Amino acid sequence: MIFSAQTENGIRGLVLFSPELGNYSILHVPSFTYNAGDHIDFFCPVCHASLGIPEVNRDLAEIIMIDEKQVEYKIIFSEIAGKQCTVKIKENTIVESFGDDAGEFSNFWGVGPTY
Repeated sequence: MIFSAQTENGIRGLVLFSPELGNYSILHVPSFTYNAGDHIDFFCPVCHASLGIPEVNRDLAEIIMIDEKQVEYKIIFSEIAGKQCTVKIKENTIVESFGDDAGEFSNFWGVGPTY
């Protein structure tokens, strides 16, 4: 998956994510620099629409995934560099979560947030 991205310092670049949920390997040009913990805004590389969902959380972004059976899911992921949080949602229910930091999507009662 290819996204355009911008750091809080205004550095812009293209970022390539693995299409495999839970695989956090990324590729980007060397000039696109950031540190772990930095907030990075992600955008559609074609229309430049923001993928951020600040109405849910300033540090989350959302894309739509359609699987091989034509089932549609929301994929929510962290916009914090190094944060491994990804959630797969169908009909406002968390179907799967991925990453070492995925627990940050749960509230104090262990229930995921409503999207």
